[in-house]
Amino acid sequence: MNNLCLLTDLSSSDVAAWSQAIVSSLAISVGADVVRWLVRRQRRDLLTAEAQRMQGLARLLCHLRDAAQDARQEKRKLERFPPGHPAEPFSRYAEVARAVVGFSLENCNGEAAFEALLNARRIAREIEPLVNVDPELDLDPNFQNTFESYIKILDEQIGLLRTEAVGLVRSV
Repeated sequence: MNNLCLLTDLSSSDVAAWSQAIVSSLAISVGADVVRWLVRRQRRDLLTAEAQRMQGLARLLCHLRDAAQDARQEKRKLERFPPGHPAEPFSRYAEVARAVVGFSLENCNGEAAFEALLNARRIAREIEPLVNVDPELDLDPNFQNTFESYIKILDEQIGLLRTEAVGLVRSV
């Protein structure tokens, strides 16, 4: 008769074997849950980091857009800051455009970020004559239309980046 368990006819070694089997099953289940939690946490951290990079790129594009608009407004004024003046908006535009061109493609893992960066680099290059300090008269209305189309592209890219970043965070 079993001295350990009065309700069964199991021997002490049988009870020990069953106990070991139950504890082992629980340990395996807990271990699997821990691994699943770690994998999910690592995935969340990676997606959050990617979303933050996209938000950072979106902020950079916002600065590019705002600097271009400020420089364009300054260019259209009759009385302007002299070239190279610290308050002259083109200086800020040129600095932000250099930051866009210098932004590493390796930081763009997603399709939206890669496309946004390539478009921003192209726009920064092509929009410069429309915002630089050269005393050009805006007699041709196509200059303003071209400028506005570039700004519209930047706005679309900013919206796509922000939407993609929110989608990444929600998918976690």
